[in-house]
Amino acid sequence: MAATNRLNQERLAAATLELVPAGPVVVALGGGADSSVAAWTVAGRDAVRGIFVRHELAGSPALERAARAVAAGLEIGIEVVDAPVQPGPSLEDRARRARWQAIEQAVAWEETVVTGHTRDDQAETVLMNLLRGSGSAGLAGMSRSRPGVVRPLMAFTRAEIRSVAEDLSLPFVDDPANEDPTHLRNRIRADLLPTLERDYRPGIGGVLARTGTLAAADDRAIEDLADSIAIIDDGGAVMVASAALQTVPVAVAARAVRRALRRLLAPYAGTWADVDAVLRVSAGAAEAVTISGGLLVAREGPFVIIDPGVGEMPMETSIVVPSSLRFGEAAIRFELDDGTRVRRRSTLRVDAAVFGSDVSLRCPTEGDRIEFERGSKAVRTVLSERGVPKRRRSTWPLLVSGGRIAAIVGIRVAPWARGTTNRFVAIVYERGRL
Repeated sequence: MAATNRLNQERLAAATLELVPAGPVVVALGGGADSSVAAWTVAGRDAVRGIFVRHELAGSPALERAARAVAAGLEIGIEVVDAPVQPGPSLEDRARRARWQAIEQAVAWEETVVTGHTRDDQAETVLMNLLRGSGSAGLAGMSRSRPGVVRPLMAFTRAEIRSVAEDLSLPFVDDPANEDPTHLRNRIRADLLPTLERDYRPGIGGVLARTGTLAAADDRAIEDLADSIAIIDDGGAVMVASAALQTVPVAVAARAVRRALRRLLAPYAGTWADVDAVLRVSAGAAEAVTISGGLLVAREGPFVIIDPGVGEMPMETSIVVPSSLRFGEAAIRFELDDGTRVRRRSTLRVDAAVFGSDVSLRCPTEGDRIEFERGSKAVRTVLSERGVPKRRRSTWPLLVSGGRIAAIVGIRVAPWARGTTNRFVAIVYERGRL
């Protein structure tokens, strides 16, 4: 009787053929039953190989032997990639990130990665993310396919796949880490899901998997809408137009903010408290605040900016003409000029005589002043008046000659450094470019 419930191998192979696109395939071969069956479903294709990621954990040697034996039995090549994971908190999450990073680095752009994730893995992922308070992205669980990655076994249970592995006599082994109760997924698998199945909802695994499918459709709609909100890289910080965040549904604005946070906190996207803080600052309901990772959130004109803070201060740099150099986030060129060239607003013209042996670029210091036609003014005041954000004023480039400030690059030249001849040096200032 039990045999009638076993998964038909032809049905499994047909389902895989339908999902996995033509072209070279890489199987994430972990040594367990699921990935071994995934490898079997594609082994008859051209250009199939396996990858085993060696984490150097307790079960790694046995899993590697099994993965190599499966590859040999199916007559496919296998590559072993080292990605050691040290024991510690969130070991499962760290191992998963290390595994995917290793796989992504080892595959070519034209190869499709095939994994052995099953419906049970999807149910566990959805329930685990629900317990963590995830939104639609978390409840969507794992996608059955995305560019470059296919999970062809997700329509089938773990027990069904294991029965196929046994029928095929594949030399798989069980990962001892799956028995460790310190991992949340293992407790969900061994205790919570069986309890829900027995006492609350028979077939809960299928219900959770369907929930993931429905949430994935909602999540795709939110992602598509969030694509319209530009996230601007700004010298290590990121900026988002406040108006864009205020004119879309909160769910869409929150998704855009999480994308911005992920650029600075990768692979994380901050907490919901972080997202709320960014939205409140964007709306003018809160002043500048500090969130996870020490990120500063503030308004700058029409933008809300998320800033990791000042990085390494640029060192004082001697100048030769002509030359190009990077000074912090700025790209600066020094070019000879006879006074006839058309120049942009950010291009300054300085008397060539200023460029002696003691000319350099440096950051502003407390008390720096630049001379005007009458008197002088603090450099920080000039920067403020020209709309330079406060976070950038401490690293703005100053041209100094003989101890005197000849120019605030991109903004102003001191009267004494302007010259009256036709021998000039044009200082071309461009942020982020050379």
